Amino acid sequence: MRKFKIPHSMSLVIWLVLVPSLLFGLGLWQAERAAGTAAQSQEQLQELKATLAEIKKIAATEPMTMLTFQTAAGQKTLSATAAVWQIGAALKQAEEDLEISPIRRPLAWGTMGGAILAFASGILGLATAAVSGSRARRSQEQLIASFGRLRVILPFILAALVIGFCIGIVCAALFEAISMGLWADFSAGSARLFVLALMLAGLAAYSAFLALRGLKNVFALFVVQPMDVFGRRIEEPDAPGLFRFVRDLADRQDAVRPDTVVVGLTKGFFVTESELRLLPEGEVIRGRTLYLPAPYLDLLDEPEVAAIIGHELAHFSGRDTLYSQRFTPIYAGLWRSLSALQRGDGGSFVLYPAAMLGFHALQQFDHAVNHWSRIREFDADRNGARSSSVVGAASALIRTGLIPPALDHVFSLAADRVPAAENSEPAPDLVAETSDLVRAHGWSDPVSLLEDRQPHPTDTHPPTLQRIQAMGLTADDRLLGIATRAPKPAGLTFAFELFPDWKALCRQLSGDYLEEVRNLHTARRQALEALAAAAPGETILYDNVRPMIWTMAIVAAIFAGFGLMVTVFAAEIGFAQDYFARALVSGIAAAGVVICGLYALYLHKSAAQPLMILTPAGLRASMLDGPVAWTDIHAHQVFASNRFALRLWLAPSASLPAKKRRAIYSKIDRKQRVVTIGAMGIRGMKAAEFSALVERYHSAAHALKELSRSA
Repeated sequence: MRKFKIPHSMSLVIWLVLVPSLLFGLGLWQAERAAGTAAQSQEQLQELKATLAEIKKIAATEPMTMLTFQTAAGQKTLSATAAVWQIGAALKQAEEDLEISPIRRPLAWGTMGGAILAFASGILGLATAAVSGSRARRSQEQLIASFGRLRVILPFILAALVIGFCIGIVCAALFEAISMGLWADFSAGSARLFVLALMLAGLAAYSAFLALRGLKNVFALFVVQPMDVFGRRIEEPDAPGLFRFVRDLADRQDAVRPDTVVVGLTKGFFVTESELRLLPEGEVIRGRTLYLPAPYLDLLDEPEVAAIIGHELAHFSGRDTLYSQRFTPIYAGLWRSLSALQRGDGGSFVLYPAAMLGFHALQQFDHAVNHWSRIREFDADRNGARSSSVVGAASALIRTGLIPPALDHVFSLAADRVPAAENSEPAPDLVAETSDLVRAHGWSDPVSLLEDRQPHPTDTHPPTLQRIQAMGLTADDRLLGIATRAPKPAGLTFAFELFPDWKALCRQLSGDYLEEVRNLHTARRQALEALAAAAPGETILYDNVRPMIWTMAIVAAIFAGFGLMVTVFAAEIGFAQDYFARALVSGIAAAGVVICGLYALYLHKSAAQPLMILTPAGLRASMLDGPVAWTDIHAHQVFASNRFALRLWLAPSASLPAKKRRAIYSKIDRKQRVVTIGAMGIRGMKAAEFSALVERYHSAAHALKELSRSA
């Protein structure tokens, strides 16, 4: 059966229009009830005062005179003295009701005011998102301007929406809780409802507190953090050839020159005007930055490098990096912040409509973002081709897509060598190793990579095949042959012409990368050692049969009582003359008592044997014919809703145990490789505690296994 899912547009209407409208209607009803109760209490107070004065006169002269009163339950007769006491109590209650009534009216207005604020905020947010998204599709400048206005307005709209829901829901809940105090027939059931209403009001107030605390995320949505990049800043004395090359390309296409050039190991070529934090040194750089990946420079020839750098500089000339600086990081950060807001500091439901409205506002920009991103990249490709050649630009697109697999392979091998390497050893040249790998084994198949997008830290590029076709070429065998040619011999690549000491730079970058890998490995090893050290010893667990034994005792008592009643009180219940029926019922009752007793005895005896024994090596269960090693378990989960069970998902290489015949609540699924150990519970331990204990054993065993492999 397919699960019904409410469309996004309908959800918006429900949460931003229908729910505030219903909340406003509730506020109107509460205001009407508050006004009616106040008038009724005032009228009742005057009537009770007049009646009490008359009854007191009668009680003063004839206290035992019987008086008849008409009540909601019918006529009621009381002595004059008793009537004075009861009317006095009713008068006191009416005075209290009259004192409470003024408190309720502001709460009703609070419910309506919160609903109006939420409704107006929701409608304003929907309208703002629609207008901003429509304008963003007109031009890239309109996209930046529209988003700039939205980034200022949206936090206040979301804040007003959250505050409106908070005020409305809390006031409505408090109104209903106070209203129950006005009930005249305040019975035990009414008291329970009153407590429930107070709990709901408290829950609403707590949710409102969480929502208001989450508003700090709403106003911090657009705080841009520097982008972390591993690399080194290159000054002109360090690479005069590179700077001459970049200046020549910039002058050739009348582009703005970069303020900073950074060379690193990872990522592709890119330019940005966003702040960058260079790692590992932590230096923050600003302005126009050109990033060059060293492994790419060593595997591309001059026309290809010229085409790529020309492409990136075209973003400067077209002020595309200003677009990236003002829009893209904030746009991505907004998605992340709204996701955090949706989680709402513990799942506060008051935040859900605000998060939904925020996501809807962003989605209005998606089409425009993708549209202008494609246009920007195609224009930059044409500028890059003019800096070099169309074939060089197309070849560069294919070749840069083939480099990452080789680079990832070299990085993976280097990371595996890091734990065994001594810090005193010189760092290997990962750039040279990548180039040597391609020279020795060639490139991977380029056809499967044509639909890939080039790596970029902020933007999504069009597929490579579309970019080649936009330049008027086809990805035929001739172009693929040019792109997959063998690299130049070591020492003769174009990178050596750009940098006077290319090898030293590559070793420095490789050392930075490997040092970071070493730090991550050390942190990982420390975490594994902590898990392994926390491994418990042997733990013996028993089945929690006590609740079932008590249940059997109660059922046996019921059977025994019924049998005794049929035997002792046979005449009273009509069994005196029907000996067969009396014997049959008595026999069934006796059989029930015996069966319950035998089952309780069986449970008592079986509970004396361990249900499971947990050791650092594995788990032994009474219903399985062999142990299960923790390292053979891929995942585990404890279930305690209908019947208590521990479910183990075993690895494909692990051997499956067999289930013993009497283990009726356990199961072995050989196809899915799942072992289910059923029980009535764990004696002296809750399900969550048992799950945490199993996780400790499981994590410790896998930590020890990983530590032994890396030793």
